[in-house]
Amino acid sequence: MSVPRPLLERPRAAALLALGILTAAAALTTAFGSAGWASGLHYRTIVVFVVALVAGELVRLRMPSRREAAPLASASALALAFVGDIAGEPTFDVPSGVVVLVVAAGLVLAAVVRLAFGRAVRVDQMAARLVGVGVAAWLARAASPWGLPLWDLDVGEQVPLAVVAAGFLVIAAIGLTVEIGLSSAVRSERQRTAWSSALRDEAGEVAPLTYAVITTGPMVALMAPQLGLLALPVALFPLAITYVAVDRASRNREIYRQTIAILSGLTEAGGYTPSGHAERVAVSSVRMGRVLGLSGRELRDVEYAALLHDLGQISLTEPIPGGATVLAAPSDQLEISSEGARIIRRASGLENIASIVESVPTPYRRVRELGEDVALGSRIIKVANAYDDLTQKDSGASAVDAALERIQLGLGYEYDPDVVTALAVVTSATAPGRSGPGHRDPR
Repeated sequence: MSVPRPLLERPRAAALLALGILTAAAALTTAFGSAGWASGLHYRTIVVFVVALVAGELVRLRMPSRREAAPLASASALALAFVGDIAGEPTFDVPSGVVVLVVAAGLVLAAVVRLAFGRAVRVDQMAARLVGVGVAAWLARAASPWGLPLWDLDVGEQVPLAVVAAGFLVIAAIGLTVEIGLSSAVRSERQRTAWSSALRDEAGEVAPLTYAVITTGPMVALMAPQLGLLALPVALFPLAITYVAVDRASRNREIYRQTIAILSGLTEAGGYTPSGHAERVAVSSVRMGRVLGLSGRELRDVEYAALLHDLGQISLTEPIPGGATVLAAPSDQLEISSEGARIIRRASGLENIASIVESVPTPYRRVRELGEDVALGSRIIKVANAYDDLTQKDSGASAVDAALERIQLGLGYEYDPDVVTALAVVTSATAPGRSGPGHRDPR
């Protein structure tokens, strides 16, 4: 299973794993004595939902940010927390602990299958999903203000159907919020960024899917008395259709990035910049942007601008030695950035990226002393470019320390102190056994 760093160095991941284990243990305690008869009486219901869970975990969705999500699994798990009356099947009147155990079994089975096919498994995501479902199951089955599970209310007499449906939606939203919140906490720790930024990106990127997941569980619970177990695939079908749209958007985004990467390679092909320079600067810039709390859209613009920041060098009559613009004269740096921005502006929709590239050479003192408006993305790329120019692909401790010391000399004058601090954070990952800034960051 995927554990990028020891859990002792990742307290949030360790805490989430412990919380998931406690949730499973509490479920086992509350379901003690009922799990056996439930598995015998409701085996068809359990099998159908476990199959849906496993399928949802295996058919994961690759988001435009390259992060994987499993909305079908989340929706199936929440649906199991709500379902009660099922046409043609015994009423699924089991304690919330049984629901949690069934979901845990589905997640473990999916993890085994993924490992068998050599695919990574994130135990923190499994734990977050289990805790979120546990909260939803408890609210739906044990915490109803009427003292009954929501699906067992006497609809039309005791509580109107609209109130029951609204209750399902609220509980589904709470359960999914718990899952997303916990996953974002671990993601922010892994990427060394603010929790609020990770949560904003998580919720913003998957907003349409989030709404679909929230409504799927209640739809299954409300349709099951008429459709039986067929309610699950019927309710999941619209969500599955969205997979196609999101997958197409992800592929288009990747093609767009590849096109920009190919364009950035012109300077390497012409011998103006060292091999891999643009990619390394882009990776470092994105990492620093995360530390500084940039949104997903802002990170994307910074990444594209970092890939193209040296494009203007193709206008030079003679290449800069080593392609190190940090050692070039300020007038040459301005010429390179202006020419690069002019080329980028020829493509529609890249105006913001062109503006970032154009402002990269601007020294920070003009922001501090003159109040000049220089985008944070430009200040980030300026530091990332200087770092890569000074290290020259050497990720050894001595080279990193020497580059940081050189950059520190321009602190507050040439470079933004906050960005330099972010660089120190991301370069600390160059210790033995950890990924250095020259390696592609998983998203």
